[in-house]
Amino acid sequence: MPKARKWDGVYQRPDSPFWWCSYTDASGKRKRRKIAGAHTRPQAVKMLDAIRVQEEKARTLGIRPATEITTEALFERYKKHQKARIRSTTFERLGGILGTLKAHLPEQAKAITKRTVGEYIEARAETVKPGTVAKEMSVLKHCLKLAVEWGELNQNPAAGARLPQLPQGKTRYLTPGELKAALELAPDWLRAPMAFAACTGVRRGEMLSLRWMDVDMKNRRLYLRETKNGALRILPIPESALTVLRSLPSGAAGDPVFAGVDPAFLSVYTKRVFKRLGILDASFHTLRHTAASWLVQQGVDLYAVGQILGHKTPRMTQRYAHLSPDYMAGAVGKLDGIMGGMLPAACAPQASNQAEQAA
Repeated sequence: MPKARKWDGVYQRPDSPFWWCSYTDASGKRKRRKIAGAHTRPQAVKMLDAIRVQEEKARTLGIRPATEITTEALFERYKKHQKARIRSTTFERLGGILGTLKAHLPEQAKAITKRTVGEYIEARAETVKPGTVAKEMSVLKHCLKLAVEWGELNQNPAAGARLPQLPQGKTRYLTPGELKAALELAPDWLRAPMAFAACTGVRRGEMLSLRWMDVDMKNRRLYLRETKNGALRILPIPESALTVLRSLPSGAAGDPVFAGVDPAFLSVYTKRVFKRLGILDASFHTLRHTAASWLVQQGVDLYAVGQILGHKTPRMTQRYAHLSPDYMAGAVGKLDGIMGGMLPAACAPQASNQAEQAA
């Protein structure tokens, strides 16, 4: 009977041509992994010794070395992690963003450094808009942050990366005359979605994901489930929106309210309508800005407008504060009622003399 070989931590599996190893990592957990590049037992033992030295260093100094995971493998793991956590439309865009990142970043994830991230930002800023760069870097930062938590990397090289300056958010909104002309010019299938967006302020995705079960005509409520923030938003339905809904052919509870409306077509044809009217700086999203600005002009406070629009922070609603000079003038004019009778008597003659000189 052959003498049993002393256990040295390396072995081969019947289902794999590679050498494998077993060791205890820095946290005390038993790990098993394939040893890439080892063709003989002595080579495998030597490489396992190096792994053990790294783990001991990590245990002693609290520094965990980066693994050999590739950028492609890391992105695949990130996609699986995100699939159940984000909307389906967002997940579709995620694949394209990760594909772009992979094409410009090193093959090994541990080779991604602050320098390579900075070079990526500079290169992309020459060909795409700052907002696109910001979205791509947001994905990369989150992915690398999770890679650190997963033990694949020991730091996030994208943290603190400086991005191109973003332009201020567009606040272009339509006048009542412009909206009326657009609705009259729009084809029949486009008229209802445009009108509904303008009188509710909902996002395109929120509107097209609406099912008839989400519409409570009796209590005048919309239940928006596919929101940007991922949280259910209950929106009161104004009479104008009810008029639009009543004009649509009704369907079963699970049927979409705006059946057959393609998101891309909706955006393209809305821009065409505006272009024919000479409105070159408007899109379907402008209808959301229109609803918000009209609410502000009618005296609705910014907090309520933010709740209607589903803004996550009050800062997002501040862009509408200055849209109506008349509204703002009326707001500061309310101070007159408080200040009346409080000004020193000496102020009145001075004001009167200045008025006479001006005349």
